[in-house]
This record gives sequence, C-alpha cells and structure tokens, in this order.
Amino acid sequence: MRRLAFIITLLLLCRVNAVAQQEATVYDSLKSYFEAISTMPVDSICNRLDILIGSAADDDVRARIAGRAFDYYMDCPVMGAEGVSVYIADNYFLNKRLEWPSGATLPNLYAFAEFNRQSLLGMPAAELTLESLEGGQVDVREASGAYKILYFYEDACSTCARQTPLLVSLLKEYSGTIPVSLYAVYTQSDRAAWAKYAISHFGQIDNPKVRVFNLWDPDGASGFHKKYSVLSTPSLLLLDADGRIIGRRLDVAALARLLEQEESFTASLYSLMDGVRDNIGLGRESIADVCEAFSSRIGGDAGLYRNTFLGIYNYLRGQGDYRAQESAAFVAQEYILDRPGVWSSEMLAQIAEAVRRFNLNPPGSKAADVILKTRCGRDCRLLEKRGKKFTVLFFNLVSCTECTKWRSELRAMAPLLRRSGAKVISVYVGPDLQEWKQATRGCSHGWVELRAEWPGSELYRAYDVSVAPKLYLLDGEGTVLAKEISPETLSALLQE
Repeated sequence: MRRLAFIITLLLLCRVNAVAQQEATVYDSLKSYFEAISTMPVDSICNRLDILIGSAADDDVRARIAGRAFDYYMDCPVMGAEGVSVYIADNYFLNKRLEWPSGATLPNLYAFAEFNRQSLLGMPAAELTLESLEGGQVDVREASGAYKILYFYEDACSTCARQTPLLVSLLKEYSGTIPVSLYAVYTQSDRAAWAKYAISHFGQIDNPKVRVFNLWDPDGASGFHKKYSVLSTPSLLLLDADGRIIGRRLDVAALARLLEQEESFTASLYSLMDGVRDNIGLGRESIADVCEAFSSRIGGDAGLYRNTFLGIYNYLRGQGDYRAQESAAFVAQEYILDRPGVWSSEMLAQIAEAVRRFNLNPPGSKAADVILKTRCGRDCRLLEKRGKKFTVLFFNLVSCTECTKWRSELRAMAPLLRRSGAKVISVYVGPDLQEWKQATRGCSHGWVELRAEWPGSELYRAYDVSVAPKLYLLDGEGTVLAKEISPETLSALLQE
C-alpha cells in the first residue's frame, strides 16, 4: 500500500510539474507575442488582444491571458504602452466581464487604472490650476504655441537631486523653433524649502525661449497625483503645443531626445515653408494649395495632422508680412477651427481669439482711437497725435530683442520718415511703468512716446498686441494702409 501511495503521489507531482511547465511555456509564448506587437499604436495592440482573448476556450483561460497582458504592458518599456493595461482593466475586469485571477491584487489593478486613465499618451492634458510662487493661479494648459514640460519634484528626493540639474541645463541651452513652458510643481508642503529650491535651481534658466512657472499644491486639492499619475518623484511629462501628452514617465535624457525629434519635424516643415515663400509666396491661394496637398496625404493620423497644420499656422504667424498673416487666419479657420474634433478645446479657444484679434483694424478701416498715457501721466487719444500725411504705429516692449532691433531700424529710417511726412507713435504695451520711463528718458528722435495702462487699457481689446513688436501704417485721416508689417516693408511702402 505504501508503495502504491508513493507511486500515485509521484504521478500526481509529475502531472503538477508538467502543468506548471506547460503554463510557463504558454506564458513565454504570450510574452513573446506581447513584445512583438508592443511598438504598434495602442489601438492596434488592443484590437489584436481582443482577438487573442476572444479565441480562448473559456472565461478562465480568457482571464489568464488578459491578466498576463495587463501585467506585461503595465511595465512595458515602450512609452505609452500602459494605455493597453488601462484598456484591459476597464474592458475586461473592472466591468466584471471577466474575473481577475487574484482577488488579493484586484485593488492594485483598480489603482493603476485610476492613476493612469487621465494622462495617457495622446490625450488632452487634464485641467490643473495651481498656485504660483509669485502669487496667483496658473493653468498648466494655457501657454499658447509652446511645448509644456510638467516636472513634479520634491526638495529631499535623491533622484530629483540628479534630474533637476540636468533639466535646468537642458532648458538653459534650449534653442528650438517652438518655445517651451516649464511647469515645475513642488509636491510637498514646506513653502520655505520650495522657494529656496525653486530659486536656486529654476532661477538659473535665463533663456528667452523658455518660460518658467514655479507651482505647488500643498494639500493636493487639485488632484494632480491622480490626474497626472504622480505616484513618485520626479515625474516628468511633455505636452505639445495643442496641450496633448506626447511624453510621460520620462527622464531628462528621454525628454531631450523627444524634444529633438519634435524639433526635427518642425525644422523640416519650416524649411519646406521657406521654399514656398521664396518660390510662390505666402499668399492665400498658394497656401491653400499647400494645405490641401498636406491634408490629402496625412489621412487619419490625427497627431501628424495637428503637428503639420499648427506648424504651418505658427510659421505664417511668425512672418512680418500682412499677406502671411492673412494666410495664417485662413489656415486657422479652415484647418483648425472648422475641424474641432481634432483639437483640444483650449487650443480652439486660443486660435479663435487670435483670429478675432487679427481681424481688428483691417486695411481700409479707420484705426481704433483709444486713450493712452503720456510720460507725465496725462490721458491722450492715440489719433490725436497722428501725422498730417502718415502715421507709423510702433507697438513694442522695452525688454524684447526683436523690438530693440526694429527700434534701431526705425531710427535709421529717420530721413525717409521726414521726407515722407510720417510721424512715429511708439506705444509701450508692457506692465513695467518704471522700465518704460527709464528707457524713454531723454529720447531725442522726435517720436511720440505713449503707453497703455496695464492691464486695463482699452488698447488691449482694440488692437492685437498679444505679440510685440507690431507696425501699422496709417494715412493722414487715421485710415489703416498696412498692418503687421516689418520695417523693411514700411520702408518700401513710403518710397512708392
């Protein structure tokens, strides 16, 4: 009997080992399959997994396959693959379609899905309004036409101590075509430690292409942990100019590579647009042909569509030429505003406002006559100071490299301006009254120096001065002859 019992036990053990070995072999095969398709778009991976799971013989096997897939893509090194795990959690286990293989670990599955669902690759960034170190509230989605870096950190985090200097160094040297906004979010509650860390590190970033916002939420009321999957620090994400997540779970090296990749696309697009400008011009008809050619070839790739047409729009907006600005408004209306399903609501609102501003004071209309301030603080109507024959409106800032360049070019044009009977009215549109007074003290170039009261002046509603510098040419009656022009174009117009 003992001998028989021993034989039976041995056979049972062999069977158990054989089953375990078979399961291990099956898992290795599944893992190889998961790895082979891991670089596909998330939607494609999910479609293939649906077919695989659906082909299993019963719910138990289906649950095992789905569970293995969840585990694999949760830690997959391919950026964005965690979206597959969220899909599996939502479509197979949290909806009770299948039973999670281990009840003890079900809370882990739930937590993973909850803390990743709102920040998956390609999604519009979730609303997040935080307190600034300088005071006031900042919405991380507001920066228009800029990449947005979200960096969640602690002052006493050893990994942050290594990554923060690398991030600062990267942004100090950043020279990409598209500007960057850094939202450095302190995740702890020690204000003094936060201020010291932010000033000593992020205060070093002195780069005109980079804006820095030092933010915090000491009690976590904004829900940033859940909205942006901040389960540990540092946590680094990159948003595109449309406010969509294009990088998550990054380190600084990966961020640098991603920015370089994005910059390469933009540089290629801008180079192509330079060719269009030099060969056929940037008028509406030529730009319409270019856009139609792009649109017909992009197909259903929403990300490529956004990058292409936002790039074309930004390129045109950056040209000191009214025809290019008209074309920018055309692109905005036809390929952005008229196709709302492709864009975030924030981007649509920003573009709509930009188009509205562009349409202010069109050529042929009477320029808006607004109340401004003189150097001594007296109210003065803008057109009260106009020239008898021509008026040049120069909207500018003091601490602006391009404004300084244009100011020098306008001063060099003084003989031409005098011969043409043109008067220059320089309008400061910034917030620093003392900076303006110091910059204009003792000026002897004969310009009229005015300023718009910040931020309540009606000028900000009547003129598009969201970007400086801006030049307008008016006739003696205050009618707009040309707007959105460069000093070179102004010179040519006055010599006609």
